[in-house]
Amino acid sequence: MKKRLILAKIMGLAFSSLTYAQKLPITVIGKWETPDKDVIEFYNDGSAIIARQVNTQTDKDKPYNGKIVAKELKPVSNTVFEGTVIDPKDNKQYNGKFILNNNGEALQLKVKWGFLSFNETWKRLK
Repeated sequence: MKKRLILAKIMGLAFSSLTYAQKLPITVIGKWETPDKDVIEFYNDGSAIIARQVNTQTDKDKPYNGKIVAKELKPVSNTVFEGTVIDPKDNKQYNGKFILNNNGEALQLKVKWGFLSFNETWKRLK
C-alpha cells in the first residue's frame, strides 16, 4: 500500500512538472544562429535585453565577435521585442523588431529605415 502511495505521488509530481513547463512563457533569451552562421546571445541587462555576437563560422565576421548587435530591447507583447539594432560593421543604429514564432524556435528580425527594410530569420540553438 505504501509503495502505491509513493508511486502515485511521484507520478503526480512528474505530470504537474510537465504541465508547468508547457505554460512557461516563450523568451528571446538564449543563443540564436543567423543565416550567416553567426551566433548571437540575448541576455537581460536590468530592465532591457541586449544581444551580442559571441561566435561565427565565417572569417569575415570574426572581428565582430563580442560586439553588441541589439540593445534596449523591450517586450511589446509575449512574442515581440523592439529596440535598437546595431550593424557591427559600421556601428550604425536602426529601429528594429524581433518576433518569436509560436513555439520559440525561430526569431524574425525586421529592420526598417526610410522606404527600405531588412528581414532575416534566425534559429534557436539548444
